[in-house]
Amino acid sequence: MTTLIIPCAGRSSRFPNMKPKWMLTHPDGKIMIQKAVETMDLTKFSRVIVTIVREHDDKYDAVYVLKQAFSFLNESDAFPKIEFCILDSFTASASETVYQTLQNMGVDEDFVVKDSDNQIDFSSVHGNFIVGCEATDFHLTNLQGKSFLVCNNEGIIKKIVEKKIISSTVCLGVYGFQNPVLFGNCYKELLKEYSDKEMYISVIVQHLINKGLEFKYVRASGYTDWGTLTEWKKEQQRLKTIFIDFDGVLIKNSGLFGRRNWGNNSELLLDNCKRVKELQDNGAQIIITTARPESYRAKVLELLSGVGIIPHAMVMGLNHAPRFLINDFAPTNPYPSAVAVNVPRDASLKDYI
Repeated sequence: MTTLIIPCAGRSSRFPNMKPKWMLTHPDGKIMIQKAVETMDLTKFSRVIVTIVREHDDKYDAVYVLKQAFSFLNESDAFPKIEFCILDSFTASASETVYQTLQNMGVDEDFVVKDSDNQIDFSSVHGNFIVGCEATDFHLTNLQGKSFLVCNNEGIIKKIVEKKIISSTVCLGVYGFQNPVLFGNCYKELLKEYSDKEMYISVIVQHLINKGLEFKYVRASGYTDWGTLTEWKKEQQRLKTIFIDFDGVLIKNSGLFGRRNWGNNSELLLDNCKRVKELQDNGAQIIITTARPESYRAKVLELLSGVGIIPHAMVMGLNHAPRFLINDFAPTNPYPSAVAVNVPRDASLKDYI
């Protein structure tokens, strides 16, 4: 069996003035660490250990939050129960976090280390391995902040280098180790050399490779990165909620009365509908607003579905008057957290969103 370790004992210095990044709320309501393991089959693990620092538990009630976030692990005997390794102080590196976790939690089996700030799809494997991808596989950003792999034709990793582009194969932050004792011994051997600089997990891997151990390259089939604040904000922007008026924005304007009216008007503004569908397909949440009463809901949905727009919700019967959107802002959802776009009636959206 295999233990999953999620190290969260760093200072999250790239996310200033916020709670620990792994506790930040994703647009879908889950926290980042939940999203980080959402695509993994946790039934393959005998233990799941999250390592945090006491300061974060005291200040943010981290253990309680994690128990709530991972309550599903207690719903079936097929899942391992979540465990917590609480360290008294911040660690200098992920390698130190993993080493202390192995020592404090008595891990004596294969283990996998998974970053808390990304989501990866990959096939389950055991032993020594690293999950990566080719630089062209996904829309990768912050390449200069990643490690790179050199593999032979059999998919065996010959070299791993941190923050230096030496190949087209990128390490994505999932590492498998067959022997926790060897990991610990390597960490202790390298301590003096890395006393004044960060000992990345890639350093441990390369040290083990130099000793003759084989690490397999596992190619990911999906990847989303939130390792920097820029990438996290892009995710928030991608999944934004957009309130869109129906008449005059998605369909040629009409009203309750007149020769062209709500009952017979089906002249959609197709360019605008196409743009809204693009936003929807990229993850945006579409909410239709309209002065039309509830009795027109089916008609509006029928017109929208014809152009592939499936609204998250529709708010009917609104006043034919100005509409205000009020939202709070904070470092985690920065100003402006509410944006108003005024579009001339029946005009094109392409210059606005």
